[in-house]
Amino acid sequence: MLIQTYGHVRLMIFKIFFFFFFFTNLFGANEFTSPIHSTNQYINQLLFYRPYANAAIIKKKPTYNIDISQSNIFQKSTNLEADFGLTTLDLSFYYPISPNLEFSFDYPLYYVSAGFLDQPLDFIHTTLGITTTRENEGHIDNQLHFIITDKINKSSPYFASGNPQMELKYVFYKDATLHLSCNGGVKIPLGNKSDGFTTEKADVMLGFQIQKDYENISWLLNFVATKNSQFKLSNDIISHNMRYFLYVANRFPLKYLLPLNFVHNTDFLFTYEYSSAPYESSDVKFNSSTHLLQFALRKYLSHARYIDFFFNQNTIPRHNEADVTFGVSYNFKGL
Repeated sequence: MLIQTYGHVRLMIFKIFFFFFFFTNLFGANEFTSPIHSTNQYINQLLFYRPYANAAIIKKKPTYNIDISQSNIFQKSTNLEADFGLTTLDLSFYYPISPNLEFSFDYPLYYVSAGFLDQPLDFIHTTLGITTTRENEGHIDNQLHFIITDKINKSSPYFASGNPQMELKYVFYKDATLHLSCNGGVKIPLGNKSDGFTTEKADVMLGFQIQKDYENISWLLNFVATKNSQFKLSNDIISHNMRYFLYVANRFPLKYLLPLNFVHNTDFLFTYEYSSAPYESSDVKFNSSTHLLQFALRKYLSHARYIDFFFNQNTIPRHNEADVTFGVSYNFKGL
């Protein structure tokens, strides 16, 4: 049954990609410097380097980004019980050193609580007649249980520091419609290991970006590899030394879908993210690759400011991701 369901999901993903590729190429993109600024929020991913989709264009001015999101977490296995809400405040800064070189800094902060998305999600599942892992594994609404082997045991709300990341991006080819760039980064370990958001060790990243722009449409492809310091949760759960990521992103004016006056100055954004497994383990909750679909509406408030409303949905199998994430991102340029 799972194989059959997973096959339907893969067919659905293919149809989405075909639709976006066919539809958006009927039109032609303005400069696209910022894809959806969100990534996999599942707890087993956040300890390590967290790559984001990256445009292959340098921002013209110093830029700030403030994200706040809410994720619903539910995973259960022999070594893991994670049932909580995760609130994330993510602060980012981008500084153009030259027309071809950009520095960026990203720092996430977390709040673990019982959350508030359980009942709305249960209502949606019931209405649609969907039975998910939440129901199959005895999910209880609005509780906080966070247990990983004998390393972490939390049952009360708490704040935690994430790991800051610094990156340099270099654009080595650009013309009117095609941009190629690469970037490298380092994760700075902060916070306490007992909180579950850091390995207390540094990781590094190397990425490559391809961006194709038309008149009002942008397509973006990212390949990313991270080298992680060894982190051991048990004799059976040991982190992979290398992880690999793939991003496919798209942006086009919302008026192409809804030809209405009130959607002017609004873009629709889509990102597909593949992440390889973070751990080597016999426990599938730790040793599983993931597939994440991201959707956003971007409203331009002025030439220097915009706001994103984004939604992330994991796909089957749900072994290593947040169930859903809702968020708001505010982006503004400095002087």
